[in-house]
Amino acid sequence: MMDGFYRIRIRPQGAWRTPWQADTITGLLCWMCVRMEGEAVLRQLITEPMLAGEPPFVLSDAFPGEFLPLPVAIRLGDWPVDLRKTVKRARWLRREAFLRVCRGESVDAGDLVLASPIVEHDQIRNTVGRATGTTGAGGSLFTLSEFRLDTRDDELTGADELSIYVRVRPGNADLLLNLFEELASVGFGADASVGKGVFGFPTGAPELEPLDFGSPLRSEPTNAMVALSTFQPGHDDPAAGVWEAFVKHGKLGPGLAGDAFAKNPIVLFRPGACFSAPLGGPPFVGRAIPMDEILDPAVAADLRDRGIEVVHPAFGLIVPAKLRLP
Repeated sequence: MMDGFYRIRIRPQGAWRTPWQADTITGLLCWMCVRMEGEAVLRQLITEPMLAGEPPFVLSDAFPGEFLPLPVAIRLGDWPVDLRKTVKRARWLRREAFLRVCRGESVDAGDLVLASPIVEHDQIRNTVGRATGTTGAGGSLFTLSEFRLDTRDDELTGADELSIYVRVRPGNADLLLNLFEELASVGFGADASVGKGVFGFPTGAPELEPLDFGSPLRSEPTNAMVALSTFQPGHDDPAAGVWEAFVKHGKLGPGLAGDAFAKNPIVLFRPGACFSAPLGGPPFVGRAIPMDEILDPAVAADLRDRGIEVVHPAFGLIVPAKLRLP
């Protein structure tokens, strides 16, 4: 049984290169468990429960401030022709508008947030030769994308933090908070060693802030759900719905980098996916993708011989809703 619905607020202290997607965050927290407690504790407390369909915690992606992802079902509504491009461009809803959607109420164009507090830009770098330690004759320039929060737009005031929503099984709250604190000491994602992905917490330490997303929906039965995470549906998850999918080329993380350990491409769903679902189902969807599905057989066999079992955590946190779906 999952515990209540919480939020962890984080405060980026600069740019980051790796998107704050739920599967990536969870994967890095797993590495923090290895770093702090060792592989045996990781298997016992996190990966084995995940493979059994009972994750100790399920996270959302990190969203700016009070914004939540626009449910895909909203894009399919009967919008006037002159607003359809606006709806297509919209990415966010403020929390109060998101909850209205979940209650089956309507939203109008004024509820749609078109600007994004998360802005992407390219950083130019030089290729440095390993033999010479210098750049090539032509500079050998290349670009890398990175992200930062930009709150200069009046519409985005208050979005100077990222919100991660979470459900956690009883007895695992301290573990989750300790892993977040350790991750903050290391940095999030690519190029953390050179200062990317540095973050802290508004109060100095991670906290589970209780939220009640369910109470507005308890008086009436719901027929659907909205996912708040980047995830991959499990075999028994609802299949009727609307969503946006993409292909992810994931990495195994610290200690197992390089082409030899590259993950196979996997298809994931973006936050905002909507599915038909009866009231009373589990508070999450998705699954832990086992090693044999994400690595070439020879690589998986080699890691297993070394006592390493890799999983890709692809669970999705959900909110019950009343939606009109195709």
